[in-house]
Amino acid sequence: MITVVLFIYNQKQTSSINHIESPDENLKESIQGDRDNPEAANTFRYEMIQSNQAGVNIREKRQSAVDYIKANMSGYSPRNGVNFIFNSIGPGNIGGRIRSIIIHPVTPNSILIGSVSGGVWKTTNGGANWSAKMTSLNPLTIGCMVIDPNNNNTVYAGTGEGWGNADAVFGGGIYKSTDFGETWNLLSTTNNFSFTNVMKMAIDAVTGKIYAGTKAFDIKQGIGSYTTAGGLFTSTDAGTTWVKDAVLPFTSNYFNPADIVIVSSGTVLFATGTNGSPGGIFRTSNNGSTWTQMTSGLPSTGYGRIAMTKDPGNANTIYAVFANGSPGYGLNGIFKSTNGGQTWSALTSPGTIASTGSTYLSNQGWYDNYIAVDSKNSSNIFVGGVEIMKSTNGGNNWSQLTYWNSIYGSPVVHSDHHVMAFDPGTANLFYEGNDGGIYKSTNSGANGSWSALNNGLAITQIYSGAVSATGNVVYVGCQDNGQLKYSGTGLIWNTIYGGDGGYTAVDQTNSNINYEEYVYLDIRKTTDGGSTWKNCQTGLTDAGSSTNCLFISPFSMDLENSNVLIAGSTSVWVTGDGASTWKQSSNVLSTPNYVSAVTIVNATVNYLGFAGTTDGKVFKSTNINTSIGSKDTWRDITPTGNNGAWVRRISVETANKNNIYACYSGYNASGNSHVWYSSNQGTNWTNISGNLPNVPVHSLVVDPTAVDLPGQTLYIGTETGIYITSNRGTNWAIYNSGMPPYEPVSELVIQSGTNQLYAFSYGGGTFSADSPLPVELISFTSSVDKNSVELRWVTAKEINNKGFAIERTISGVEDWKQIAFVDGKGNSNSPVSYSYTDYRVQKGAYKYRLKQIDYNGNFQYLVLNGDVVIGAPFKFSVSQNYPNPFNPTTKIDFNLPFDGQVSVKLYDVTGREIKALLNENKTAGYYTVAFDATGFSSGIYFYHIKSGKFSDVKRMIILK
Repeated sequence: MITVVLFIYNQKQTSSINHIESPDENLKESIQGDRDNPEAANTFRYEMIQSNQAGVNIREKRQSAVDYIKANMSGYSPRNGVNFIFNSIGPGNIGGRIRSIIIHPVTPNSILIGSVSGGVWKTTNGGANWSAKMTSLNPLTIGCMVIDPNNNNTVYAGTGEGWGNADAVFGGGIYKSTDFGETWNLLSTTNNFSFTNVMKMAIDAVTGKIYAGTKAFDIKQGIGSYTTAGGLFTSTDAGTTWVKDAVLPFTSNYFNPADIVIVSSGTVLFATGTNGSPGGIFRTSNNGSTWTQMTSGLPSTGYGRIAMTKDPGNANTIYAVFANGSPGYGLNGIFKSTNGGQTWSALTSPGTIASTGSTYLSNQGWYDNYIAVDSKNSSNIFVGGVEIMKSTNGGNNWSQLTYWNSIYGSPVVHSDHHVMAFDPGTANLFYEGNDGGIYKSTNSGANGSWSALNNGLAITQIYSGAVSATGNVVYVGCQDNGQLKYSGTGLIWNTIYGGDGGYTAVDQTNSNINYEEYVYLDIRKTTDGGSTWKNCQTGLTDAGSSTNCLFISPFSMDLENSNVLIAGSTSVWVTGDGASTWKQSSNVLSTPNYVSAVTIVNATVNYLGFAGTTDGKVFKSTNINTSIGSKDTWRDITPTGNNGAWVRRISVETANKNNIYACYSGYNASGNSHVWYSSNQGTNWTNISGNLPNVPVHSLVVDPTAVDLPGQTLYIGTETGIYITSNRGTNWAIYNSGMPPYEPVSELVIQSGTNQLYAFSYGGGTFSADSPLPVELISFTSSVDKNSVELRWVTAKEINNKGFAIERTISGVEDWKQIAFVDGKGNSNSPVSYSYTDYRVQKGAYKYRLKQIDYNGNFQYLVLNGDVVIGAPFKFSVSQNYPNPFNPTTKIDFNLPFDGQVSVKLYDVTGREIKALLNENKTAGYYTVAFDATGFSSGIYFYHIKSGKFSDVKRMIILK
């Protein structure tokens, strides 16, 4: 069986990269932090996964697929009983798009961030490291968050990112946490079309009323209604139920909420209008009974998205940024109100930024647009777009604060800014979220005070990946984070080319030779591992053409001859000399559609090539000659009955090149036709989608060394994760152990020299799944004695077995905690028996599992079947404290057979009460009371426990 590694998609960065290019090369491509066109990226992704069939709602289809998976699909069970476990390998130092930040008001080192495709992440040490808090949930698209001003631990997270005209990162409701982000639950009444994209939320601190502005209209598919879906919703019962505001004096902008500000209790400002749609700022002073549009001092036409904020030092001082509408989307103006939004006056507009000569919003005011006021100094105002601008005098004058490229100035901070949050306790300290993750400034943004806080934040959005023949060299192309390289060191990746990174390929004889695409088939090549680059588009006349190429156009390498590459625009292109020159291999294949997938195989002339298009067609050429200028012969071999969506991958079985597979994107209106197989290179096709969910399939690889039926074991990467079949599609199973269960997977690659599987995914970084560990389990059982659980397991054989970490969780809660470690036998060819007793377990239902670990750090999970149930004790009892004598701590166990008041008190030898250790109501169960004797003198003491009619006294000794 092969080994596995997986990648995911979303990031940017900010260090300079050296290039060998012509002097007029676009400078923005030369660094990690760029300002590329996010609308083009959103459009590409949307059109890739959308259906070509009318009336298909992507959000509903994805949710239906997730429901189907939960109800009907199981995890893979190979014949040897052992499975792969995925482990994250990063990028752990390069962030992704962050649109929301919540800082705990009492413990400000505890921070939550919302990733647009990786869920909520949390730090408890001010951003030194992060942990994911939504790995088992769907959706993972967090667009906004708000903290309850009356309960510091209650946070609401709105899903969906509806700012782009064709934004594909959809959500589906509002999550709620009551433990500051540790656990989340989707509010059931928001799991509907109206909450597809929750744009902004706010909470009235006096009444607790929650406001949520949502956008539900699906522009591309024409699904939904401006007046019946989306709008301004409110909840007065902590999110249990929601009511849509029906008295707003407009209908055409219900689906375009932009911002919400609570001026004071009952007085709210609601801004609408994005992407050039008309709207404005509406105000209520009576809890929403009536609304009035505020017009005094504000633009009347020509504007789009509006961002607002309130001065933390003066509730009546409100600021608003108006972006222009179509076609410019730049800055319209910045406005200030001193009477709670009733009248406004224009502030001085910031000057142009160094990189573009336009305003700080450039042409992206619809995409990145915020304004923030320093919580400790109201004179400090910040506005964010492509860059950040700052005023130190209340908006009278502005200066550029950040630069996405060191060529233009410093400090260098990733571009495309979305949110800023101020530390509640420390002046001049703030956190800032952008397309490159999360950053911190300790001196109000001054040069030298910025630092990236992306350590362990695995939320990169990856389009494509390539792997060296052996070793640990991996290249990925990322949305808005360029080309990244991994060399096998922890979670650390390096940016080797900036801008958007598209498809990528690595020479199978020299891992320093790498090809990467910027956008629109703009292919570059490095021969020194990414230190220098050169253009390699000679003869490739479609390169750089947005008319003839997809935003991310496909190209791939012949793994049998790394000098041979194939690329697609509206035509097919090939090279046989390492991309020094290209020739046009085909005419336009399917007017007016694009080539969306290409594959080439064989080691000599007359290469075998395949191409798929965005209208679902598949083409084949059997006589590709890279050295002859004339075009090659291509013919249509399209499967009959395909769904008409993009062809995402065409895979050829290495051992038998007659066997080919075609993968289709798009959601079907009904049925499933995403994976097709041909045993004769496309003469006949069979739909092998079987029991798969109805989701886009992005990639397919054939396992050449599978234990279970070689050549018939296939892995696919889909919009809801990885699936496996060991019988060529008759049955499919989930294959995602150790990774978020519904993570979109863009691509799978098998390392040619080791058969290790790499999977590149969209929003959660990179994962690897190592070979199954050579420990075979014969049995794993449990028995219960009162409140003790004895676990027993037997292995048939062991190789390199370090031991077993024993983990436990409450049944129904995925919160596993290690409770013990049992050493393994290392190597053994005969059965080995193990046991462990878990003492003093509280009443309830539990699950147990073994984490078997080898000496190389690889591990697998072995789960105990069923729940272990600890019931209430039959009678009251209290233990002798342990240890005894003690210094300074000890514990007392007691069993409570019924609910009731329990008191445990400490007395000295004179009978004087010294301390109450416990005095509260308890439910029936098993309990432990801890006592710290620090400050107490050595001697003999007594503890007295009483509950109902039961009473007992025991002696303890403090010995110092």
